[in-house]
Formats: sequence, C-alpha cells, structure tokens
Amino acid sequence: MKNYLETLKHKHRRLNRLIDNCKAAGRQQEMRQLKRIRLQIKDKIAATQRALVPQSS
Repeated sequence: MKNYLETLKHKHRRLNRLIDNCKAAGRQQEMRQLKRIRLQIKDKIAATQRALVPQSS
C-alpha cells in the first residue's frame, strides 16, 4: 500500500511540472485536463493515507 501511495505522489509531482510547462506555453485546454487528473490523484492519495492510518475509537 505504501508503494502505491509513493507512486501516486510521484504522479502528482510530475503533473505539477507538466502544468507549469503548460502555463508557460499558453496551452489552456491541456492545462485544465491535467489539473483535473491531478485533483483525482490528490483524492486517491488522501483516501490511501486514510486507509493506512489506524482508526481509533
């Protein structure tokens, strides 16, 4: 599960770099799609982190 989390974090960092490059190149449509994907990955990261933390009652 931790490997999966690290993979998601790596993808998120890569998308951040791609989005920065799109801003510089003025590719707005592509940037919107990348941001949407980045948000989905961020949600998966949060869900995975919640699954890894033991629940206390």
